[in-house]
Amino acid sequence: MSKGGEVVADAVREMLLGLADALDDAQSTLSETARTSDAGHGYEIPYLDFTFEVEFSEEESQGGRPSRIALLPKARRAGGDVERETRISSSISGRLATVPVQGGRPETLLDLTLLPVDGGRRQWRLGIEVSNLAGERLPGVPVALQVDAAMTEQMLDHRPSAEQRLGLLKTQRLITGVEGGAELIIDTAVLRGQRVVVQVEARGAIGRVILPGEAA
Repeated sequence: MSKGGEVVADAVREMLLGLADALDDAQSTLSETARTSDAGHGYEIPYLDFTFEVEFSEEESQGGRPSRIALLPKARRAGGDVERETRISSSISGRLATVPVQGGRPETLLDLTLLPVDGGRRQWRLGIEVSNLAGERLPGVPVALQVDAAMTEQMLDHRPSAEQRLGLLKTQRLITGVEGGAELIIDTAVLRGQRVVVQVEARGAIGRVILPGEAA
């Protein structure tokens, strides 16, 4: 991207972020008013149409100094000692709209179970069921798994080694079946008796289980 293109992209990004922040503040004010007013009515801002009138300005000062490139609100400004100036007027318009969480789909739920395999002391079956608040089981949903090192350190007072983080799970991605379930057999020999926290994530829902180093 050219220097001018980078300036324009950065300026437009800053304007949109500023507008989004202002819209968020306005919505927070409306929500707070609903909580504190006697009527208790709440209001939402469904969308906001916007138009920016801007000028792309490239100026070259006297004395051979480098040119200045900027995207500014459309307004006349004093030229000063500017030797050459190029202005391009433009209009940027669009709409900021609220989008329901998960596209309006019911919230995703995770149900995790952890059972020893055939009474063994080192193999565990991690069962995963993905559903939603509407009671529907969700097939074909990607499920991500990982050793949660930070949570293990916080809860169990030790941090898993690189060998444990990389060697414990034979896969870090599963797909739920027709009944919305998936499972993974985990061999805990690499843990050498230590416990770790395993994180499971699907469609924004996050669950965690503590994996024993060996069966009780």
